[in-house]
Amino acid sequence: MRRRKVRRIKKTDSYLVMILVCLLILNFGVLLYRVVLTNAAIDSKSMLVKVFSNLKLNELDFWLTDDDEVAKNNNEFEDSTIDDSGELEYIDDYIIDRLDEYESLIIIKESNGISSIENIPKPLNIEKVKVDREKDYILMYHTHATEAYLTDDEDLYHNPDTSKNMISIGEVMTKVLEAKGHKVDHVQTLHDLPSYNKSYTRSINTINSKKTENNNLKIFFDLHRDGVDKDAEYKDRFLETARININGVSTATFSLVVGPDADNYEQILNFAKYIKAVSDTLYPNLCTGIIVKPYGKYNLNVSNYSALVEVGSNLVTQEEATETAKLVGEILSLVIDSIIE
Repeated sequence: MRRRKVRRIKKTDSYLVMILVCLLILNFGVLLYRVVLTNAAIDSKSMLVKVFSNLKLNELDFWLTDDDEVAKNNNEFEDSTIDDSGELEYIDDYIIDRLDEYESLIIIKESNGISSIENIPKPLNIEKVKVDREKDYILMYHTHATEAYLTDDEDLYHNPDTSKNMISIGEVMTKVLEAKGHKVDHVQTLHDLPSYNKSYTRSINTINSKKTENNNLKIFFDLHRDGVDKDAEYKDRFLETARININGVSTATFSLVVGPDADNYEQILNFAKYIKAVSDTLYPNLCTGIIVKPYGKYNLNVSNYSALVEVGSNLVTQEEATETAKLVGEILSLVIDSIIE
């Protein structure tokens, strides 16, 4: 009978086999974990987008874009937190729509309906700022420059065409300020292109670069427009105050935004309050309020005379926002005249 040759497996060979099997199992486990984690992340993002669709977002398709640090400091996406149960909950903004300290100082329009500059209240809790009036001392810029207004396409939230986005609004406001004798450097950089990712980082880099070139820049305005999803539950309520009629012209309202994490929070809040006080004197209800976010800086810490102005929203037309820009330019001119030495 023919004897079959049998190869004996050494112990070292068996160990190698066991190691290979363990490695295969480990790799399979890692792959499975990644698949599960990716699906979970996708599900989580879908859930958050669904939740945020009912909130006042600037844009839904760009809601989660900035790195964690910038998103926290500048509130690039909407305010939320995780409660003890692990559920996502929304942190309400705090809106200042009444200015108690200015209440006795604000004199509403005269009986003939004509605004009187003599009625403008003096600034409270704001130090005078010294500037060289022969050089630019105002920086106008746009962190989210491509934000656009209402068109036939309700899904068109952004437009890179500078004649149809915030750049055009900034141009109108710049011309008004310059006509009033102010020196303005209007930055027309689209900081939110190629995406919203790190747009606040890009704009702070621009600010710092401009300040290095010109240390006379003391007053900063970041122009935005508010954003409301077309399917938001509060859309009808928002529309009630989205526009007003001034001298027979349909005009978008505006608001101011302040982030509480800036070291100079009190100073920028006082600056925002004064802007609203002047607006309330000249054009009651044009400024809907000061929105104090739960956290964030919004780059407003660059100066005690820095403001984030939301001119209209995506629910008003560009023509209505342009009318607002003219009036806000007039308001800001009076504010600046009152705070410059």
